[in-house]
Amino acid sequence: MPWTPNHAGLADDAHRLALRIQTALGNGIAIEMRPDTKSRADITIAPVCADTALHPAFAYFGGLPGSQALSPSELEGWLITAGGQELWDDLAAPHGFKPLLAGHTGSNPTLWSKSPLSAPEDLSGLKIVARGLDRDVLRALGAIPVLGEEQALEAALNDSEVGAVIWGSPVHASAAGIPARFPFGLAGALGQSGGALAVKVDLAVWENFTPAEQAAIQAALSADFRAALADADTTRPAVEHAIAARDGASIKIPNTTFAAAVSRIAAAVVAHTAAQDPIAARIDRSYSAFLRAVHPNSINVS
Repeated sequence: MPWTPNHAGLADDAHRLALRIQTALGNGIAIEMRPDTKSRADITIAPVCADTALHPAFAYFGGLPGSQALSPSELEGWLITAGGQELWDDLAAPHGFKPLLAGHTGSNPTLWSKSPLSAPEDLSGLKIVARGLDRDVLRALGAIPVLGEEQALEAALNDSEVGAVIWGSPVHASAAGIPARFPFGLAGALGQSGGALAVKVDLAVWENFTPAEQAAIQAALSADFRAALADADTTRPAVEHAIAARDGASIKIPNTTFAAAVSRIAAAVVAHTAAQDPIAARIDRSYSAFLRAVHPNSINVS
């Protein structure tokens, strides 16, 4: 897992998932947890958007920006019922891991900034901590995305030139002390989809599990995904109230002009991603078909 115990929120998620896997296997194995991203691990717990460094099409499984996004529950539906998991497996196999959906930050991730943001032009020249395709959207809006690696977060937050950050759910942001330093929140600034969390099992390790063990792990992580999503949605109002009371932070929603600019650019970013190679095109076709099925009036993301 790429977080030290000091990374409350995300570290809590990682420790909980590791214990869930261990329990699913009947405590027949002991999982040694190491907050390290450099060494090869049997099991890695990390945001899916981190894998866009391997291939940009991983963003389909982590959450797309703009109006292209499936809701968290719809994402799970695409993976389970419409071939999404098989496509995810195909994309991950060359990189040596089996991906499993394991958590989510909830909808409408908040962009936290040092000063209010009300127009797309306000992003011009602004250094923003972001990950995945959010970086491409922000760059097209004139912002300067900076590295969003977990271990670089504290350094980035302490950089006086960084003006904004988008980081997980309000719980994760609060745990990292973000609202206290970036007190102006814009919920859903880059879209309605939050970020999915994945458990990535080394392929050799995964294939060494029996079918029953694989099924037990999948069932346990599916249950944890739904529990995490429910927790994120039900606790969000209380967490946001606590953030306002403790940090003096405020959270608003983007105006129509801001949202339209983000949506337009996000559509172009997703189209560019779909054109990367044949597997990206396959993923996009499947994702788009599912999106049209659940939202008949949605735009075509292909």
